[in-house]
Amino acid sequence: MAENKKCRACKRTLVGDSKMGLCPGCINKYGSIGAAVAALGLGVGGRQLVKHGGKIIKVAAKIIKH
Repeated sequence: MAENKKCRACKRTLVGDSKMGLCPGCINKYGSIGAAVAALGLGVGGRQLVKHGGKIIKVAAKIIKH
């Protein structure tokens, strides 16, 4: 008999297949936090790209020439 899988956050028994190991309630709760962190990371990364865009283009051009 297969072992029952439990939610990593709240320890509820999972029904069906869960790739992240979380129940639907925890996916809704923690998924929104993960999306917010990812959006913040993209914002900071985009800001750095704009700030250092000229340097990045110059380095990329040197790499392509070689």
